[in-house]
Amino acid sequence: MFTHTDVKKAVIRSQHCQRNWDLSREIPQEDLDLILHSVTECPSKQNHSFYKVHAVTDRNVIEKIHTNTEGFLLDSGEWTTNSQTLANLVLVFESVDTSEAHKEKNSTYEKSSWAVERDTHMAVGIAAGYANLTASLLGYGTGCCACFDEKNIAEILNMKTKPVLLMGIGFKGVGKNRRVHHATGQMFPTKKKEPIQVERH
Repeated sequence: MFTHTDVKKAVIRSQHCQRNWDLSREIPQEDLDLILHSVTECPSKQNHSFYKVHAVTDRNVIEKIHTNTEGFLLDSGEWTTNSQTLANLVLVFESVDTSEAHKEKNSTYEKSSWAVERDTHMAVGIAAGYANLTASLLGYGTGCCACFDEKNIAEILNMKTKPVLLMGIGFKGVGKNRRVHHATGQMFPTKKKEPIQVERH
């Protein structure tokens, strides 16, 4: 059983984006199943399915995804890819059309595309948070990526709609600072976690 200290440590670890990986190891099926359980059984508005998840472990596909993530500006002024997408496992969250049942219960959805967008991003954010903490508790590194070529990623994975978020999960690189780019060796900058105010009432 996890103690309060275990959970606190896992939360802190999950803040840190992992950018290099030990690809000599393979995520056990039971761990993969648990991570996927966390992203499919987490809460969403009225339990509707706002997204589908692509669980990618094929290296060829992962490499193709990675080449379409050049959107990070380094302090040097260079643009680089997001190497968190070179992990042992890459989760790709795809938005889905809201179900007919959803539209019947929420007639405003048919008229308010912003509401669908809001609830989709909220649902994906919650799912990614569940996956992040679950993976951290299991000892894996993680990293999310929102800088990517939507059209190309959609084509690579034969999506019907569009990707919303990419998330790498896997074994941390051995003997490397977590901020070192897996492929190029470039060092990513870091920012201190800003305090979030809590008001108790």
